[in-house]
Amino acid sequence: MKTLAWTAAVILAAACGKSGDKTESKPTETTGGSAETAPAANPAAFQKLKVTVNGKPVAMTRAFIKRVSPDQWRVIVSDQEGSCGELISGVTNSVKGSTGFVSTLRRHLKPDGGDEIAVTDFWTAGHPTSAKLGTAMVAGPTDKDAKVDVTIAKIVDEDNGRILEAEGTFTAIGCGDQPADDAGVPKDQHVSAATITVAGKKLDVKNAIISGDDLTLSTGPKDCSPTTPWSQVVIQRSAGKWCLRGTWFVDESCSAERAMPEDTVKDFKVTLGAQGSGKDGPTIGVTIAGTGKIGAYPITLDGTVEAIDCQKKK
Repeated sequence: MKTLAWTAAVILAAACGKSGDKTESKPTETTGGSAETAPAANPAAFQKLKVTVNGKPVAMTRAFIKRVSPDQWRVIVSDQEGSCGELISGVTNSVKGSTGFVSTLRRHLKPDGGDEIAVTDFWTAGHPTSAKLGTAMVAGPTDKDAKVDVTIAKIVDEDNGRILEAEGTFTAIGCGDQPADDAGVPKDQHVSAATITVAGKKLDVKNAIISGDDLTLSTGPKDCSPTTPWSQVVIQRSAGKWCLRGTWFVDESCSAERAMPEDTVKDFKVTLGAQGSGKDGPTIGVTIAGTGKIGAYPITLDGTVEAIDCQKKK
């Protein structure tokens, strides 16, 4: 039996000091895998969802959703394929003649403090759509076995004469959280009383790393490896610039270089404190402070965090 494997990809990028951020999963066909029996379909769960192929309606019978990270979800909808086990494992048994889609949904923060959930990818027929992606809604937590109403705005996917359209609301079965892997995750828990406020939304800094003048602050896990696990907000100072990225943002934003007239982060302050050590290696206390703007987003830094010192000793 053929299976569709959604294998996690990791990219290395040089822009604004970014490296190893996790990305959307990419589907590839493989063989093997084991099927899991999905719950019996509830027709009422799909009454408000319209899926057509070349204008002909196709009734969906199953849908599953997992939380990949805070404010980020993955959903599979099909007439014959899918289960929680397959969605969590990343391997979906492919059924010949089936119709469906797999999509990632992310909450995006606007500079004015508003937010919306966006469809960031839409896979069908083994490829991502080239169509314009819209917004979505996720009503409630995606705990195991929860009934979760999901709404997607109209998406039209064209591929070699096959046109799939999907629009409306359906009820997906919650599969819980995607199990975390160890890539990019510190071995120790590092003390933090630091916060990042972006467009009025305050989040705790969970981890930080420092190497010379370069500093990375993350609201999720972060160690000295190139991999940066999913995080709502990541702020990085590198090569004289401050950059803002994370799942909350469509694109990365960076400040102007220091001493430029348009410098909007001149009030950001970083002060180094006591040194220590732990399972992740040397550490150093870092106090952050100041208010500024990165791209269109107002930012406030505050508090102290124990950062992992990633600078290699000579």
